[in-house]
Amino acid sequence: MREEVLKILKCPGCANGSLQLIQGAVNHLEVKSGKLLCPGCAAEYKIEGGIIDFLHNPHEGVLRERKAMDEDDYITDDRGNKFKITDEAIRRFSDKFLALPEGDGSSFFKKGGSFQSTAEASGRFYSALEDLRLTGKERILEIGACFSYASFKFAQKGCAVAALDISNYLKVSSLYVEKAYFERLFSDMHRMPFIDNAFDIVFGSAVLHHSKNLKHAFSEISRVLRPAGRLVLINEAGRGVWERIHPVYKKMEEKGFGDTAYTLIEWKKGARAGGFKKVKIIFSS
Repeated sequence: MREEVLKILKCPGCANGSLQLIQGAVNHLEVKSGKLLCPGCAAEYKIEGGIIDFLHNPHEGVLRERKAMDEDDYITDDRGNKFKITDEAIRRFSDKFLALPEGDGSSFFKKGGSFQSTAEASGRFYSALEDLRLTGKERILEIGACFSYASFKFAQKGCAVAALDISNYLKVSSLYVEKAYFERLFSDMHRMPFIDNAFDIVFGSAVLHHSKNLKHAFSEISRVLRPAGRLVLINEAGRGVWERIHPVYKKMEEKGFGDTAYTLIEWKKGARAGGFKKVKIIFSS
């Protein structure tokens, strides 16, 4: 983290906006370790690897999903060996992470590969990126950033960016920040550690359908957005009113993942109940 991010942070517990930084290790780029102290409620938030951990007393569902992600054998190499997203795996497959989202043409990004779905959705990401028409002056928050390649792309445009996620997948960001810096935070998107009106844009890819309370999620996003700010969500799960919920959602839930199959009406209702007046759904596949 860099000290200037303190200007937009607040304690997610008591909402105090005067967090105090206690530095540990510092390099040429950022504060690598240390902690933030809240003078209001005495909460402490650790900084490790440049990432601020705001998952203070997290909801049971957050803990369950984070555990499921940590235990998931996400990567399968060409020999069929499986790997969880650990520090070692990040180093081993750094070239693959750096090739996200479209990939490098290797088997990892083709049918059956670990990053197939990301590569297949890359066109939608670049389309959204183009539609945003970034000037480089925007402050952007990516929710559910996962490996944070989108935050990296925004930072390359010159924007001030913060990437938020609950999972250790966010540690992949260490590969990107040397090239284009952005802030990283472990946090629940339903209780974000930001002051009101902090961002011009909130972006998410395949993230909000993990929420069990769309109204709450949209309300929190609306809170951190500036007036006339924009929320852009891509690759979200949706179904028709009379369409059955696919059995895969039940399997994901049993593993601890929070994926939910909302209808298109529920998406619009949730957004409007959360404070958004202009809601548009685009079918892109």
